[in-house]
Amino acid sequence: MATTTAKGMRGIHLFWWLCGFFAVMIAANAVFLYSALTSFPGEQVKNSYVLGLDYNREVERRRQQDALGWSAEVGLAGAGSGRFVVRMIGADQAPLTGLVVSASVHVAGEAKATIIDLAEGAPGEYVAQIVAPAEARVETQVSARRRNEDAAVFQAAKTLVMP
Repeated sequence: MATTTAKGMRGIHLFWWLCGFFAVMIAANAVFLYSALTSFPGEQVKNSYVLGLDYNREVERRRQQDALGWSAEVGLAGAGSGRFVVRMIGADQAPLTGLVVSASVHVAGEAKATIIDLAEGAPGEYVAQIVAPAEARVETQVSARRRNEDAAVFQAAKTLVMP
């Protein structure tokens, strides 16, 4: 009588199934990690540690900005025009003129932000041309100062999502 050996699951099969499972999991995590790190650097400001140490000064600056009562409208005028517009409005709802306005524009997926200076067109309306992709998420930080001062008296941030 001849004996037959069963060809079922053996220890070596289980070992390779586990190795394959973990290899797929590690590869998927590596793809997600790479995608996350290249699409957003994770840092809102360049020197976050120093800003954290200087927290009380930042709170005072924001209190002074709130006392001014200024506001800003930030956006792109016209679909696909690349015309970046910031409208500065005072506490009395009148346009603010004679300011020096600049903005940091960071398009998602790009390595670094672009700093642009805006020129006053209409009263209280500050404009610059930017290269904006048709579909993107754009993080902007606007800073305004009076002509005779070095420090910014107004800062605002806005995220623009272009369809």
